[in-house]
Amino acid sequence: MLPEELNLSLRRYKNKVFIYAWEYFTKRIHEELLRSVLEESQFFYVEIYFNNIQQELTIRNDRAKFWDTFFEMLSMQKRHSDLCGFLKNNEGIALLFVNSVSNTKESNPAWNRFCNEIKAKTSFDMQQWNGIVYAEYPPKEFFLN
Repeated sequence: MLPEELNLSLRRYKNKVFIYAWEYFTKRIHEELLRSVLEESQFFYVEIYFNNIQQELTIRNDRAKFWDTFFEMLSMQKRHSDLCGFLKNNEGIALLFVNSVSNTKESNPAWNRFCNEIKAKTSFDMQQWNGIVYAEYPPKEFFLN
């Protein structure tokens, strides 16, 4: 089940941000895997679990502020090639930064820019949070379908 704060923010940004359902997101990741192999391009994958956000931001108003800023940043992304989707059982949200020049969390410009913008607007430093999953390629479960 999605957190209440997330639902409120999603309603505000429903016409500006598209988030794939898990089933469709896995298909888009498979497509990106194929494209990345054929074109020898990299992509960077991030999973953010809702329970991690609740551990990092224990105050409800902080979570609401985070989600509003998170979706604001997604709606303002200029790359128009990045993907966002829910994780299995709606346990979290994932981002896929395509055509990335680096696949490490420390040096990925798209991820760093995204996190820095959120930090500038909220003072929440996502890059310091425990439990965020980073991968050059998606977890093995994507290959099982």
